[in-house]
Amino acid sequence: MSEEGNKQNKKGGIGGYLFGGIFLLAGLAVMFFVAVIPVAKYMESGSWERAPATVLSSNLNSHRSDGSTTYNVSGSYRYRYNGVEYTSNQVSQYSGSDNFGDYWQQLHRKLSRARANNRTILAWVNPDDPAEAYLDRTFRWGSVIFGLVFGGIFALVGGGVMFLMRRGSKDPAMVSETGFYSSREKSGHWLMVGFGAVFILLPSPAYLEVWKEVSRGDYMILVVLLFPLVGAGIAWAGWKMRRNYRFFGPTPLQLDPEPGQAGGQVGGTIRFGRAIGRDSNLDIWLSCIRGRESGSGKNRKTVEDVLWQTEQRAYCVPRQSGTDIQFCFDAPADQPATRGSGRNYIRWRVELEGTVEGRKLSRSWDVPVEAGNGASRVQLPESHVMADQRERELEAVESASEQIRVEQTGQGLYLESRPGRNLGMKLGMLLFGGIFAGVGTGLFIAAASQGFMLYFMGSIFGLIGYLIVFSSVYTLARGLQVWIRGSEVRVVRRWLGIPVYRREGRLLRAEQVVLKSGMSSTSNGRKTEYMTLQAEVDGKVLRLAEGIKGREVGEALREAVLRALRLV
Repeated sequence: MSEEGNKQNKKGGIGGYLFGGIFLLAGLAVMFFVAVIPVAKYMESGSWERAPATVLSSNLNSHRSDGSTTYNVSGSYRYRYNGVEYTSNQVSQYSGSDNFGDYWQQLHRKLSRARANNRTILAWVNPDDPAEAYLDRTFRWGSVIFGLVFGGIFALVGGGVMFLMRRGSKDPAMVSETGFYSSREKSGHWLMVGFGAVFILLPSPAYLEVWKEVSRGDYMILVVLLFPLVGAGIAWAGWKMRRNYRFFGPTPLQLDPEPGQAGGQVGGTIRFGRAIGRDSNLDIWLSCIRGRESGSGKNRKTVEDVLWQTEQRAYCVPRQSGTDIQFCFDAPADQPATRGSGRNYIRWRVELEGTVEGRKLSRSWDVPVEAGNGASRVQLPESHVMADQRERELEAVESASEQIRVEQTGQGLYLESRPGRNLGMKLGMLLFGGIFAGVGTGLFIAAASQGFMLYFMGSIFGLIGYLIVFSSVYTLARGLQVWIRGSEVRVVRRWLGIPVYRREGRLLRAEQVVLKSGMSSTSNGRKTEYMTLQAEVDGKVLRLAEGIKGREVGEALREAVLRALRLV
């Protein structure tokens, strides 16, 4: 890693510790002052003596901030203890203001009635320091729970950030000492459990009010019970991830060469703590990823784009205490090396996926790659490479026949790209375009009363949205039929079964049949390209097949067409 990258990581580490430390200290402070001190005062005052007191004044104070109103009570009273008269304004053992239930309102009513009726009430007096007294010693579960929960959440978030920063700082040291990289999944389960705990704990003060509000006929408060249900589900998912992680173990990865070479090879060995057969269903992916971070604070988000990606079947080598999973990829020289951190970066990622003993295995590692032509000492057996290649070619041919109708007739080859394929992607685009179109239409309507700027914004949103909607509807209903007889090609474009246009041409060379990449999508780190197979004839382009999901599938279809044309 470059010196600049090290400086950025060091600054990021200091910032992370500082951020986590602030949250941790703030959380502990809230727990101490809002929960621990009142409990200690309540227990301490249990042995205090009682003395009659006359209320001199009582005021219910309200404070409005951020859309919420909090309350407290101020006042003064006079009492006599051991023949000495004292005056105090310590009405309650609780300080500050809050809105946990109606404690302050009830206390104000109690003191106001006593003052109006000229009636004394009993104060709690410290016998060791008679000047210290309280008029009310109610134990407030809501306040204590809020202090513990709210402060605990802050402390949990801060401690979690510092924990992750500490674990992250150990990775470079571990690589330097042992040569092994840790997987990115080593702490993800704890984040899920912690996030679930936050969901459960955050509204916990309101749990005490549920029965009271329901008895008053306010059933909307039952909505608060959704939080523990959702939190329990998230925490349970995190716990299952934890069990899955413990079942497979740490799975450290050792690179060879170190670092990997863009223009050479990226290879290595993954240490697995369980026995796996050579015929296991495990795949390894290598991806070059560009990451961009935008926004700040709670609006910060990171978007990752897959620049290049390839996969191979894992090669498993049994050893005494488990299995070594080996891989070796040829990395293209035109892909960028690992660089940057924070807001803009390039990362290379190795991912292992599959099923072992009925459990899903998914691990990933970010590894360094630099420009070079170094080769890996991990060389997979030729038999394994050839078997993997044949298996992928067979899968590609089968997928091609499922996506594109291919028929070999006595007169030649028939190809049909049926309407409605890739339905999920197209419906997603339709929904996305519909949202933009709806926003644009709404802005355009509002512009009549709000001004010209909304016309401008509505036009942009509406233009983008309606273009996406119309193109999605068009692609959902369009079909393509192609007949290849000898060197003759005939194409018919249909929409809703109605012919739109017809084209013909002659294919005489393999170079005329070209596979083009159209749009692409990324899901769970997997990049999928949608290909178009087309023929370049007499200066015009004839589409032979479209919407082919996956480059390997497109290449298999191209080979089938060339064989039918006897051009290979």
